[in-house]
Amino acid sequence: MFTLISATNPIYKSEDHQQINLTVEFAEFPNEPMQFNATSFDCEPHGVDLYNRAKAGEFGEIQPYVAPVITQPNTTGTQTA
Repeated sequence: MFTLISATNPIYKSEDHQQINLTVEFAEFPNEPMQFNATSFDCEPHGVDLYNRAKAGEFGEIQPYVAPVITQPNTTGTQTA
């Protein structure tokens, strides 16, 4: 299990609220804040722990899920040989 220094910026990363993305810093990776996707079903104990703590509000209010915008490629262009 990793030693948590800080966790901030919680945001739901799935519509069903089963994934929460956090900016975390672990003692094992000093000075390297990283994105971490915490879930209730993570196979690692620290992932489940972070998810439960985020759900409890320990890292601030969880921002709502925002669905990604999927764009279609532009097919009106011309091709050259």
